[in-house]
Parts: sequence; C-alpha cells; structure tokens
Amino acid sequence: MKIQLTPRYLFGFFCLAAIMGISHELAHHVACFIICGDWGYKTFNSFSLCEGCEEAHPDTFWLATLAGPVLFNYIPMWIGFLKMRSGSTSNKLFGVSLVFSTIPIMRIVFSLMGANDEPYMIRLFFGDSTAAFWLMNVAIWLLTIPPLWLAWKTIHNQPKIWIYLFYLLGLPIFVFLFVGIFLENLIVKYHILSDTLWGMPYLILLAEVLAYMGYYTHKKYLYSV
Repeated sequence: MKIQLTPRYLFGFFCLAAIMGISHELAHHVACFIICGDWGYKTFNSFSLCEGCEEAHPDTFWLATLAGPVLFNYIPMWIGFLKMRSGSTSNKLFGVSLVFSTIPIMRIVFSLMGANDEPYMIRLFFGDSTAAFWLMNVAIWLLTIPPLWLAWKTIHNQPKIWIYLFYLLGLPIFVFLFVGIFLENLIVKYHILSDTLWGMPYLILLAEVLAYMGYYTHKKYLYSV
C-alpha cells in the first residue's frame, strides 16, 4: 500500500491523533470522577485527582491512571493492527493511521525514562523494583512492536523509511512542540481560556470539539489511498 500524504489526509490524521491524545487524559479524568465522585483537574499533558480521592479510595484510585493508556493507546493500537491485517487497502490505511495516532514511540521512550503512566503504576505497587520496571518495559514492547512492525510491512512507498519516520517520529515531535509546549503554556503560563468546566479548561474543551469536527469532516481521507 502506497500512502499519499495529501493535505486533507494529514489534517484528518492530525485530528485523529488529537482525539487520541485528548481522550487519553479525558479517560483519566472521567475515571477519577467515577471512582471519587468529584472532578479533578486536567490539562493537555496531565491530570490530577480531586482532593481526598487517594485517601478515600486507596484500593481503586489507581484505576484512573490505568484508564488512559489502556483505552486510548493499547486498545486502539491493536484495533489498528487488526485493520492492517484485513484485505481491504482502505482499512489498511486507516489501521496504519490509527496505530500511529496513539503515538506508540512515546509509550516506549517515556516509559524507559520513568515518566509515563505505566512507571507510575509500577512505583505505586512495587516501589523502586528494578525487576518490575524492566518487566513493565518488556510488556510495553510486546504491546507496541507488533503493530509497529506490521505498519512497516504494510507501507509500500519507496523509500518507505521517510514515510515511516514521519509517522514514528515526525508526529510525536509536532505534538510535543505544539500541544505539549505551546497549547499547554497557553493554559498554565498565560491563563488563556483557563477557567474550567467539569475540571477542564475551556481551551481543552474547544480543542476537543474542533478535533472531532475536523475528524468527521475528513474521516473519509483516512480510508482513501
């Protein structure tokens, strides 16, 4: 399958990636509300439990941390894997797009650095256990490498390395700079649309609405080779 990075495809792909990223934090946020009965606070990059949640629900508060990567990283990644295994070229394109929209390289790299949800869970249950840390990383590799490898085999552009590097590294760099620094600073540093509704700054709500609108108006281009 040869992928054409047209402007319409790229816009739809970016909107899909935005939905995955925002929904990752939203999953944390909603799980916190379900467990604790009150809203915490979330930005583009992070979330915090409502006051007293950890003390009131010591046996279940960690589920809020687990919800993000499970629901909006690993499950979509493997749905993309199954899409790529189908005979339909359009499904394969969407499968590649879905896998990379979850930004799997960030699960790998940041977990190695101890900075993701997964290392937090390990420290919570096992302290500073080196064995548990490396078993966690092996589990992440087992979850991420098969979809990444199948994406490599599915892409037939020549030379495919540039298309693959765009998905693997180009999108994460753009997300880090645009979302992780620029948009995050609009809220945290410059307090633009930083007032909250249900514990979420208005800027995040606006970004999510725009992402869904962009995705649904450009979804067909994610299936068009």
